[in-house]
Amino acid sequence: MKRSLIIVGLLIFITISSLFYLFKTHQANKLKLPDAIQEVYTIEIPPSTFNFNITYDIKNLADYLNKKINGSFLVKELFIQKEKKEKIKLTLTKSEKIIVKAKGKELVCMFPVIVDVEIKDSRFGKLLTSLVKPVHTSLMINLSTPVKIDKNWCIVTHFKIKSYRWVVQPVLQIGPFKKNIEARLNEAIQENGPALTKMLDSEIYKAATLKPSLLTIWHDLQEPIFISSTPSNVWIKFICDDISGKIKTHPDFITGITAVHAKMYIITDTTATAKAKFHSNPLPEFKLLKEKDTLDKSDIYIYAFSSFQEINQQLNVLLKGKTFSAKGHAVTIKKLYAYSSTSGLSIIIVTDKNDHLLLSGNLVYDVPTQTLKIDHFDFAFNPKHRILNAGVNLFHNQIRDSIATKLVVKFNTLIQNAPYIIHKAIEKEKTGKVIDVNLNNMQIKKCIIIMGREKIHLIINVATDANLKLKKIQTGTIIRIKDKQKQ
Repeated sequence: MKRSLIIVGLLIFITISSLFYLFKTHQANKLKLPDAIQEVYTIEIPPSTFNFNITYDIKNLADYLNKKINGSFLVKELFIQKEKKEKIKLTLTKSEKIIVKAKGKELVCMFPVIVDVEIKDSRFGKLLTSLVKPVHTSLMINLSTPVKIDKNWCIVTHFKIKSYRWVVQPVLQIGPFKKNIEARLNEAIQENGPALTKMLDSEIYKAATLKPSLLTIWHDLQEPIFISSTPSNVWIKFICDDISGKIKTHPDFITGITAVHAKMYIITDTTATAKAKFHSNPLPEFKLLKEKDTLDKSDIYIYAFSSFQEINQQLNVLLKGKTFSAKGHAVTIKKLYAYSSTSGLSIIIVTDKNDHLLLSGNLVYDVPTQTLKIDHFDFAFNPKHRILNAGVNLFHNQIRDSIATKLVVKFNTLIQNAPYIIHKAIEKEKTGKVIDVNLNNMQIKKCIIIMGREKIHLIINVATDANLKLKKIQTGTIIRIKDKQKQ
């Protein structure tokens, strides 16, 4: 009896010990998963600044003036002395090209003029008057103006005649008498000088305006841009809320330096009233750009994301069924599942042997190489794990690197799509033949990564040089200075 009890006791002890050992072994082999992130984030994108240099070639401006002001632009009758004994007809003709260039902060205009003087009436009677040879000479008028911009984004000039030089002195011969009429013609030119400068100011004001260029950009920036259809339709939209500018002159061109401040919004089909909720703000009046805000590069924030639904779908398409082998051992991936955890980005791997492996790491953006990578991406496992003891650790790196590569390619594609989104926001095709838009030296400065329960959010900070060039100015009809006496 005692012997039977002893045997039963031993069996019970062995059974309990075996169960305890198996339980401990199971506990040792059981994977401890890091806690999942439960937050669903509402993303706030920092404001962007689009710095545009709108360039007007001074040569184009000169070409415009030469087409607008041509031929005889002033015809005037006047007496050459106070006694009003001789009346002359003065004709000013622009036959050579007007030259416009920048000098310091001013525009300088050299206006070549042909001067014709014909005597119309004289004290010596009609016979002698008809024998008087007309005066034909030329004059170079030099004008200058500071360059400013008004509230309507138009370039404003206030030309003033600085000097003029006669190529040949205007001398009128009436019978035996010679009369130098330079002083009288100078007086006439001074009298009509305001009309000449007003004409130049008016035409430059109409031609050199930043508004059409800015309106094109301002409007295009605020058009919704479709970026994703997974898991639902998503657009992004810039709302422009502020703009400022200043004018800078260079030897060959005028630059309108402008800074557009905009905020990006995310629009989805689930957003109340979707796209209709977001309106485009009208272009505000000009506001002077402060010197400290004058920057060469635009500073733009772009939003991108990937849902875990999409990530898991792609990982399983690319890696499910893939077999890894080394030194006689093999393992096949049966299923993968990625999620956001307290350890970063975690991926559960289920093998054909029904073993569960865990990879975790931190998504970081490497600025020097302009690529995303996963830092400290490695397995979390217990050394007593059966598969790893069987030699699977030999292809541990293969599994890890294969998964890391697929993830990095996915996110780098999202990041590298940011410049395309900026190009899309500033539709170059819409600018036509008048404006040429160039975005150069695009560089991703940083990428902010936010991991939530449902999505991995990327806020991409892009720097770029943005330049607009006015290629063509419409001319319209030729203009004339009217004789005040005939008005």
